[in-house]
Amino acid sequence: MHARIGSEDSIQVEAGLSQLRLRSNRHDGLSLIELITGLVIIGIVVSIAILVYDGTQVRARERADEANVRILNSSTLQWMLDDESRDPREYDTASLKSELEGSYISDWPDSPTGSDYVLAEGRWTLEE
Repeated sequence: MHARIGSEDSIQVEAGLSQLRLRSNRHDGLSLIELITGLVIIGIVVSIAILVYDGTQVRARERADEANVRILNSSTLQWMLDDESRDPREYDTASLKSELEGSYISDWPDSPTGSDYVLAEGRWTLEE
């Protein structure tokens, strides 16, 4: 009860095997289109990551400036509390800076954004 394969059947089997060989040979590597698509996707992801990184850096610099202004205002308050006759509104930026430096603040902060810290109406602010 063995089935015999006729010549027509064997031709179909051989044709099927040859198609399988062609398919397997064709997919041994990546095609040029697949490589280019992969590179484009990687490029998009990298560009998004760079934009996010740059935005984070800008926000970090702005927050550092805000923290420096708070430190300068706290130092000025301590300076005022040490002698209640002192009024920072009577000082300009350079003179109050020299009063604070050394005794109330060890090193004058540098602005990471390149702005200057200025005294306006007795409070430190950022000059942009």
